Amino acid sequence: MTSVNVIYQSRKGNTRKVAEAIAQACGVRAIDINEPSPLGDTDLLFIGMGVYAGRPDASVMDYLDNLPAGKIRGAALFSTSATGTDRTELAVNLLEHKHITVYPKHLLLKGKFLWMNKGMPDEAELEKARQFAGEVLASFQAE
Repeated sequence: MTSVNVIYQSRKGNTRKVAEAIAQACGVRAIDINEPSPLGDTDLLFIGMGVYAGRPDASVMDYLDNLPAGKIRGAALFSTSATGTDRTELAVNLLEHKHITVYPKHLLLKGKFLWMNKGMPDEAELEKARQFAGEVLASFQAE
């Protein structure tokens, strides 16, 4: 059995919606990184972040920097961005420095910001998130 957790940071609720869809597919609860919820040993950690001004939110980077080494086996990253550009490389570098295997494919979905991407992420995007969760789970369980 694979121990799975889903954590996220979300200012406007876009990433929270995606995290909840992924958590639903994994049969767990999505955890806001601002909630006091210590992670135990975890085989697979889904990490969700909003991208603001071209960078992941600083609170996510602080959270990842404080993850205990040796407690997390693997991670899968997902993000929302109004521009649709993957900006998770800083998080990948930090996780790999901690010897956490990062799933090579990252999920990026468009998030609503001001007048851009109204209604996003929509149900079709959330279905992509559920499919991503299934794909990642299958990959980690096959190892």
